[in-house]
Formats: sequence, structure tokens, C-alpha cells
Amino acid sequence: MSLVALCSVHGSPGVTTASLVLAGAWPEQRSCVVVEADPFGGVVAARFGLGDTPGLASLAAVARRGLDTEVLWRHAQLLPGGVPVLVGPPSADQAHVVLRDLAPYLAEWCTDNPRADVIADCGRLAPGAPTLELVRQADTPLLVTRPTADQLRLAADRLRSLDTVGTDVRLLLIGDTPYGPEEVAATLQVEVAGVMAWDPPAAEALSGGAAIRDLRRSLLARSGAALVESLMVDSDPDAAVADSDSAPRRGEARVGGEVGS
Repeated sequence: MSLVALCSVHGSPGVTTASLVLAGAWPEQRSCVVVEADPFGGVVAARFGLGDTPGLASLAAVARRGLDTEVLWRHAQLLPGGVPVLVGPPSADQAHVVLRDLAPYLAEWCTDNPRADVIADCGRLAPGAPTLELVRQADTPLLVTRPTADQLRLAADRLRSLDTVGTDVRLLLIGDTPYGPEEVAATLQVEVAGVMAWDPPAAEALSGGAAIRDLRRSLLARSGAALVESLMVDSDPDAAVADSDSAPRRGEARVGGEVGS
């Protein structure tokens, strides 16, 4: 299984949008779930007209009895296009409490479970964030930033602090101006995983609840597909494909013990 954890250090560079774009471009033969683990509150439920439960809050209530694939899928809902998502609590106070309790169990499940790829939207990674363990455990931790002088300065500082705890984080740039990936990598002496297109119309449509499949011709979706292809090259080629008896494929999710499509 692959755990891709996306985070930022300041403002709203597009962590949630990038997470959803990656999920929409994920290979259909592999099971993929989005985990909205933003300690400052989730927005996915509101964007797509979903309920706040089931989701991370309901999953946290049972996590101490142990997490397995079947339990986790029961707390997932479907995004347009069929990608399962564990929605986060809408308020920062509740999100902090839920993630403080749930993150260690979730990180352990992501590490030990071979049946699903996880894209974790970890939101803003403030010092002491309860999601730091998810970022530490991630196969692909990505720090999302716009390539502007102010954003890159903050990103460089956070990369140094993460490096001290042994977390090998790469940058994911949203757009390539005013600084391109080669210049950013050379100046900051960091690895740039890729660039997701700066495409405000497509991002706005996705924020309004559009399915990423309906935006597949957009620069945003195409750049997301290219990034996924690159991440797949870096991942374990022998990673297990989900067993259809335990983890849903695209277009299915077990919600409350039932299968929806």
C-alpha cells in the first residue's frame, strides 16, 4: 500500500484540491481512499453535499477497538466519480480532538494494510499538529506550496524542521511561476516531486462539487494524472491490488455496512 500525505505550512495553496485531483487520477485497478485529516476542519462534506458522518469522527469512536479494512470502509462516503472519502469534522476544535485520538491508529493501519492506497489531506502542518505522525509514516510526504518567494521561504523553513525528525518531504508546486521546479530545487536544495497546474477555473469547479472526471480535459486534471504516473513509478511495483471482498473499487464504498454506488 502507498500512503501519500499532503500538507502545507501557510495559507491555502491547494492541499485539498490537490488531494482530490490525485484521487480522481488514481489507477482504477487500485483501491484508493481519501482521508481528510485537516486539523483545522474539513470542507469536503460541504463541497460535495455529503454528511459529516460517517467519517473520521465516527471512525475515531471505534478505532480503539482496532482498525481493519472492513471497519474503515464502513465510515467512508463516495465522492462524485466513486472515490471513497473519510470526511473530516467541520470545526477545528473537533478535528483536533478526533485526529489526536485517531491519527496514531490510522498511521498504523496505513503502514500495515496492503489493500488500499491512501491519500491523506493533512491540511496545514503547524508545530505539534496531530497529523505529524501520518506525514512521518507516509511513503510519499508532499509539502504543497505556490512557487512564490513568501511561500517558498516558509516551506524551506518547515522542510528543515521536518528533516530533523527524519521525514523526507518533497515539494509539490502549484503552478510554475514565478519560479519553476528546477530553479526551486536548485535554490532550496530540495527535491520537487512535480507541478500541479495553476488552473483557477477548474479548481473553482472542483471546490463547487464537480467530479474530477468531468474536468479531465483541464490543465489541472491532466497535470494531476501526470503526477500520479510519476508517483506510481516511484512506488512498489508489486503493491497489492485491493481484494474486492474487503475494499471497494472505484464506484463502490461500504457505508454503514452496505455497498453504495
